[in-house]
Amino acid sequence: MPQGSDPSLLPDFASFSGSLADASAQTVGVGLRLAGFAAGFLAVAALLSLLRRRGVLSRPLAGLLRWLAGLGLVRLLEAVLPASVAAEGRAAFTVAYLAMAFMAACQAVDYLYLKLAAARPDGGRGRHILQDLLKFCILAVIVGTGLRQLTDIQIGSILTSSAILTAVIGLSMQDTIGSLFSGLLLQVEKPFHEGDWIRAGDVEGKVSEVTWRYTKVVTLDNNEVLLPNNAVAKDRLVNYNRPTCSLRQILYVPAPPDAPPVKVKTAIQTALSRAEGVSKIPPPLVRLHEIQADRLVYSAAYTITRFDGRLAAADAVLSGVWYQFLERDIEIPAPTRRVFMDAPDPQRGRPEGLAALSDVELLAGMTDADLEMLARASVVRGFAPGQTIVAKGEGGTTMCFILSGQVAVVIGDREVARLSAGQIFGEMALLTGEPRQADVRAVEQTRCLEVDREGFRMVLARHPEIIDRVRAIFSARAAANRSAAAPEAADEALNLFARFCKLFL
Repeated sequence: MPQGSDPSLLPDFASFSGSLADASAQTVGVGLRLAGFAAGFLAVAALLSLLRRRGVLSRPLAGLLRWLAGLGLVRLLEAVLPASVAAEGRAAFTVAYLAMAFMAACQAVDYLYLKLAAARPDGGRGRHILQDLLKFCILAVIVGTGLRQLTDIQIGSILTSSAILTAVIGLSMQDTIGSLFSGLLLQVEKPFHEGDWIRAGDVEGKVSEVTWRYTKVVTLDNNEVLLPNNAVAKDRLVNYNRPTCSLRQILYVPAPPDAPPVKVKTAIQTALSRAEGVSKIPPPLVRLHEIQADRLVYSAAYTITRFDGRLAAADAVLSGVWYQFLERDIEIPAPTRRVFMDAPDPQRGRPEGLAALSDVELLAGMTDADLEMLARASVVRGFAPGQTIVAKGEGGTTMCFILSGQVAVVIGDREVARLSAGQIFGEMALLTGEPRQADVRAVEQTRCLEVDREGFRMVLARHPEIIDRVRAIFSARAAANRSAAAPEAADEALNLFARFCKLFL
């Protein structure tokens, strides 16, 4: 023993050294257990990530299993730690439990909505606002539970005793709260889905997302507009995708007042039939919409299948109308009046083909004035050799008087008749409303006068004797088309004549 040392101090020193050794060993043990917890959690996370990349698990399900495994490992760690260490770290364990429980609950919500989105008939994504609301409620429960366990604070008593604070917060956030509840109302009623084209107020666009406060809309200009949910709920809302994705569009086309309606309607109808993006079913319609002092206004109604294709379809239709007007010598009226100062010409404005109409058997006995009125209400059309004038099966409300040239009537691949100047074709469609029964093609350079149903009704009003000629046409047509007995041909003629009377008389 060293000289001058106190023997009584030796036992205390040995006790201290032993305590230090025990503490060091305990610390090492705790460190090893923490390292084992971390290694186990990382191993589970790596395994779940591998399964997710291979497509065995979805991302939310892998996240849910990861945080559930974390909860189990925290509980195992608490069980294997010494009681004194576990008691000292009670607050840390509580925070870990609550944090992992919150993460697991959020992943469970995401997994649930992923399953619901897969079950939706349109295959769309789930609404994020409901996911966020559920996560917010879970967070509120977790925070309240944590405060009660760690600090013994009762959230309910704080909220009920702070009426003034609650009123201030409510008044300052009334727009935000209104948008939130409006967003929830939109989720319940579901007036639109992501991907629908809508108009809310003066904004038109495609819905990209519905958040807590805003409905995000991408316009045709590719700009994103944030519409507050309360504004969307209050304004008049138009959904262009319901009840169907088809959209009816109407364009108004001006024409000069001296152009016959049949001529203008035929031009617009041809442009509609050739325009790209215009649906064939239901068929486009052309109507005389308005008669103004210096023009006639026609409406062209057609259907498109995609809202974002309406501008392209309108461009195709209007461009086609311009070219058809140019081809048929129809002038688009300017918003001014023209004044002619020269002397009037007696022959100016005399309809073309007036002389040829007098040779038509159906119009026999009509005066020159009546023939001129009919010619003014009709349109002269020219056809090149081989060009199809009318096609079998198409609808039509016009018939043609051949002014010059020759046409062939074809059924299938067989030519059944040839017609020349002074004869007519297409009368069955005009007189009965039936579809075209044959193809009619020009054999040589041909000019025809096309008469519509209104023009022919005007003729019948002035010359009722034409009705008997129409009856004779039906009888001849029925007898030529049937090889059966005469009574059956007479019955067909009566049926056709009944249709004619229903349309014109």
